[in-house]
Amino acid sequence: MRIAIIIVRLLLGGMMLFASISYFFNLGPAQPQPTGDMATLMAGFMASKYIFPVAKTIELLAGLTLISGKFLRIGIIVLLPISINIFLIHAVVTKSDLPMATAILLANVFLIYANWNSYKHLFEWK
Repeated sequence: MRIAIIIVRLLLGGMMLFASISYFFNLGPAQPQPTGDMATLMAGFMASKYIFPVAKTIELLAGLTLISGKFLRIGIIVLLPISINIFLIHAVVTKSDLPMATAILLANVFLIYANWNSYKHLFEWK
């Protein structure tokens, strides 16, 4: 189980680092222009001027925590809303790349499960 946790942690952290670094430094090929509902959603994101930089900064910081292992438990929780939104955008709006979006969400949930002893006190009734 310990090796699986390390592998999932490093893969998820690597994906988050790659996504954020390629955004900030405009690396990789140009993305195709979105169409339909995705074009509407992206227009709203771009009009806000802050959503992508904030989301990519969170991805960068969470990716660094996952790769380094420092502040790991907070990084996993901070990444959860991002991974939920990645999944929902691909499941509801684009209906493409759903396996990758599902893998990101499941990896995040798996890491929460693997570190559950650190979080369970948050859900206790007193």
